[in-house]
Amino acid sequence: MITVENDKCNGCGLCVRICHEHCITLSEDLPKIDYEVCSTCTQCIAVCPHRALTWDNRAPSAFNKTRLPSPDQLEELYQERRSTRFFTPEKIARAQLEEIVKYGAYASTENFHLRAIIVDDEAILSELEKELLKITLRINRFVFHPGIISRLAKVIGLSHSYLRSKAKIENAVQRGHAFSSIPAAMIFVIGEKRIPLSDASAQYALANMIYYAQSQGIASCLCGNGQLFFDKNNKIRKRLRLHSREHILASLFLGYPAIQFSNRVNGKAMPIQWNSASKD
Repeated sequence: MITVENDKCNGCGLCVRICHEHCITLSEDLPKIDYEVCSTCTQCIAVCPHRALTWDNRAPSAFNKTRLPSPDQLEELYQERRSTRFFTPEKIARAQLEEIVKYGAYASTENFHLRAIIVDDEAILSELEKELLKITLRINRFVFHPGIISRLAKVIGLSHSYLRSKAKIENAVQRGHAFSSIPAAMIFVIGEKRIPLSDASAQYALANMIYYAQSQGIASCLCGNGQLFFDKNNKIRKRLRLHSREHILASLFLGYPAIQFSNRVNGKAMPIQWNSASKD
């Protein structure tokens, strides 16, 4: 909860100006917060020149610009990041997992009420894997086995996506495991979907976790099946102790990499289109 230390405030009104929820007003040169409207984005805390606003009575601290990474360092981090699907059996310390999750709270978001579930128990991870394998086997049987569905995918223009998914499903069936290897931990970002852009907000939170984990030598891989299959599985929902209105919005594998990536991929770029008023 955001609170105001009146003795530190000089009534500059900067917090009022920056508040995009328009929930802060000045009353007798002191900020008043309408908590029913406040989303707890904490921009007011970050901008206050006198540190008169706090979060849960914890005073903010000034940025140390000398600690910011250089463009070259960021380039190395971004280029090094790769989805890892093969992990060593080594466990990740729980304190380190909590530290990784902590940075999800600093991501851009529209849902300020997300929470995380961390699963690092081998028995539960194995249970999740077995449930996903059951779903994989059913998909292989009823979606990819019948020839009519393959022909239909070509007719409606989904043949490329169909073939890619078919190869992955068949590989999982052949090896008898849904996961390429059991990760050290899984992180699930949980929230209600009634809030707009909740799915996107959860992915932004995972992005922060991914890059912080990478800086600690911990590899990761997004688990799209979390939203697609885990969230719909009553057994898994019960195991994760989800409330009826809660949903798995995003999920992530974490572990120490069994295979190391060594090379930059140079020349890869996103196509860019410039729009201007000129018709030429």
